[in-house]
Amino acid sequence: MVSDIFVNHRIKGGPASSLRPINVSCRHMSSVSLCYLDYGCSLEIQPDLFEDFYLMLIPLEGASQARCGNRIYQGATGTSMILPAEQETSILWSDMTRKLVVRIDRRKLTAKLEAFLGVSLRRSPRFSMEAQAVLTPSSPLRQSLQGMLSIACNPEITGKNMIMPAFEEALFSAVLHMHQSDMSDAIRDGAVSSACPRAVRRAELYVEDHLAEPICIEDLAEAAGISARSLFDAFRRFRDMSPMRYVRFRRLQQVHRILLEEDAVAPISEIAAEWGFGHPGRFASEYTRQFGESPSQTRRKA
Repeated sequence: MVSDIFVNHRIKGGPASSLRPINVSCRHMSSVSLCYLDYGCSLEIQPDLFEDFYLMLIPLEGASQARCGNRIYQGATGTSMILPAEQETSILWSDMTRKLVVRIDRRKLTAKLEAFLGVSLRRSPRFSMEAQAVLTPSSPLRQSLQGMLSIACNPEITGKNMIMPAFEEALFSAVLHMHQSDMSDAIRDGAVSSACPRAVRRAELYVEDHLAEPICIEDLAEAAGISARSLFDAFRRFRDMSPMRYVRFRRLQQVHRILLEEDAVAPISEIAAEWGFGHPGRFASEYTRQFGESPSQTRRKA
């Protein structure tokens, strides 16, 4: 049953102080699967390569370890650990361990990151296997998981096909922003690739120089030296967003940076308005979609 959910694997049983019934429960969404696992005894699991997905391990009780190469990573109750795609690992499971195991589509997570950075990536992000304490009550990661579980386990809820994708998107954002990876610096800085036409780079430089000023598509086209239509096509091809969406993307990052500053005391609505976001509700929605957390949650981190 577990092989059908994930991949083929081998199990080595260990000594057990007590035996409980094996308990396996799984709910599948379009990009994510949520699985509750309790093997009832200690064991070591040696899975085949995941290839198409990441595996997030969240111990609900007990302890677990993951081995990759010569390193062993510890997972405590309430933390989360992401096992890599395309790397051999083994999972050590204590006899009292119960886990929520989250299967995350690697390609769709990578597509989410590409949309955020505005660039095509040659490969998927590589996450640190160090367990992260990111499951506090107000954590976006925890809230997105709870939202998915509440919908998946409640047959009475209508409109699941419309609601669930929003929770999956929120989970992707939370994973990318809260778990360390080799893309974390790029995510923090909003780095974009320079491998694009000169016209796009000229437009981006204009945006940086005039970010706090009104900008329209005609300004960008003039700075780029091409027509507005050609600029739109170039941004769609190389940044996967329109030129004006890129402007909003960079302004959202400025607001995010300011909210993380310890001495930023101005109201969030005032900071947002200063960077061109006049509609508070729309700004909050865009911000949460971009960073996987609300503006007020970002401010509390400062």
